[in-house]
Amino acid sequence: MIQILKVDEWESNPHRWYVADVKTFTGWRAIARTFGITELKQFKEMLVGKYHATIESYNPFTDFLLFTFDNYANAHKFKLDVNRIARKQNIQVEKWVKK
Repeated sequence: MIQILKVDEWESNPHRWYVADVKTFTGWRAIARTFGITELKQFKEMLVGKYHATIESYNPFTDFLLFTFDNYANAHKFKLDVNRIARKQNIQVEKWVKK
């Protein structure tokens, strides 16, 4: 099933904020694509520079990037920007369906 990319935000202990696509589990590449970014280094630089995110870890074998935010305001701004751009550009992702 195809749908427009949409990210959500949530808080965990100890007071760290996360933003990710929890419905289709597309990973960092689909989110980066909303900003016209294709390289991991550029995406990390944007997260840190513009949204004040912290890069927690990256696993090159699974291509999994974990980033967090210190406060709600930064996480929420990132979420709103991603969702607004994804809607405007009609960025579609495939929903994972368990068989």
